[in-house]
Amino acid sequence: MNNQDLTGMKLDVLKEIGNIGAGNATTSLSILLNNNLRMELPIVKIMNFDEVPERVGGAETIVSAVLTHFKGDVSGMILFILELEEAKNLAGSMLGKKYEEGFIEFDHMDKSALKEVGNILMSSYLSSISTLTNLQVHTEPPAICVDMAGSVLDLPLIELGQIGDNALVIDSKFLDKDEPIDGFLMFVADEESYDKIFKSLGII
Repeated sequence: MNNQDLTGMKLDVLKEIGNIGAGNATTSLSILLNNNLRMELPIVKIMNFDEVPERVGGAETIVSAVLTHFKGDVSGMILFILELEEAKNLAGSMLGKKYEEGFIEFDHMDKSALKEVGNILMSSYLSSISTLTNLQVHTEPPAICVDMAGSVLDLPLIELGQIGDNALVIDSKFLDKDEPIDGFLMFVADEESYDKIFKSLGII
């Protein structure tokens, strides 16, 4: 799937799915967290795989990445990625804790909190696709990794590179007491899956 394929009406449709997914995620997160954390409407764009590490400051930037595969009528992979400082702010908001300066290693509770947020965001987006298109989408259990962006993305990008050259990137901004926490979803499906999504919505 290339930039020419995902322009105009098709990209607008994917943006709208992203908006609906963000709305669903906001509701789920507000119930889970019971605090002031909320989400803004996402910004949806197409990004070349080679550009993704730069989205988080470069290949050596430490990031938290939650990843899951999905299968069914639509298949592919989706990731939720945060720079380390953003991940610390999000986990801290969830757990009511602060991290010492220079902190670089999350414990089990930290990772569980980040994984839960990632799972809600990814599931909300995939659920929106399924609801709007009546296509079946089944997710596998998510996994989390905290490492340099180049290392975190290396294996997924090799796998995704067999599918196409571009990912659908959904910028997701959280506001915690009006302080922004920036992360993004990276959604990749094969060309057949995109065709099924658009066909089910009457877009050729």
